[in-house]
Amino acid sequence: MKLKQAEFETIQSKIYDYCGINLHEGKQALVRARVMKRIRKLGLRDFAHYIKYLEEDSSGEEFLALVDVLTTNKTSFFRESQHFDFIVQNVLPEINGRQVKWWSAGCSSGEEPVTCSIVLQEQNINPRTVKILGTDISRDVIRTAKRGVYPAKRFKKVSPQIIRKYFDKGDGSKYRVSEKVRRMITYGRLNLKKKWPLNGPFQVIMCRNVMIYFNRQTQQELVTRFRRILEPGGYLFLGHSESIASADRNFENVSPAVYRKK
Repeated sequence: MKLKQAEFETIQSKIYDYCGINLHEGKQALVRARVMKRIRKLGLRDFAHYIKYLEEDSSGEEFLALVDVLTTNKTSFFRESQHFDFIVQNVLPEINGRQVKWWSAGCSSGEEPVTCSIVLQEQNINPRTVKILGTDISRDVIRTAKRGVYPAKRFKKVSPQIIRKYFDKGDGSKYRVSEKVRRMITYGRLNLKKKWPLNGPFQVIMCRNVMIYFNRQTQQELVTRFRRILEPGGYLFLGHSESIASADRNFENVSPAVYRKK
């Protein structure tokens, strides 16, 4: 099934306008493969019929399904572990004993917020003093995060001690996040490009491996909005392949991919 250039550009434009994700020319094969899943599920003939179906769907449900299939949700527990070392050594001594708001922006299926909760509890931070918000644009991954049930293969890099302490054995080869971890976390669907119904200020914002899907203009706008909702001295964590560069002079680079609001 061929994806014509005009069809690709239509999908590209709709996604960019909605959430800022930049599906550049090198993403044509990815778009073709993922949208074909929707075409087959709906029993449509080709991409032209799919776009017509998409535009005539007044409920907007199919567009949200399209967003779900086109967003990439690669994640893992304790991903980029140097960040969690930095949190233990530098962030927690500053926030211990305070009421803390912590945001995992682009949390995917929940591994990052769960890891944050575990790290905090391993350092004996009072769970009543910390609220972790996990958000993502994909409905599918937020549903997974809320369930908090993960297959055993996701735990290859997690120590048996941590698994026993913070997860309950589920059906088959699955594990469920324990209640003491879950009670710190709230999940919700959020489009980073739209208005944020959030009450700051936050002490920590983690937006790791998300901005790589945006163009430079959207990245700069996002960094500015993060700054506005961070308290002075608050921390912004990006992925190790990301940088705010000169996007905002109000941040100081304090560690690889870690920035502090001046």
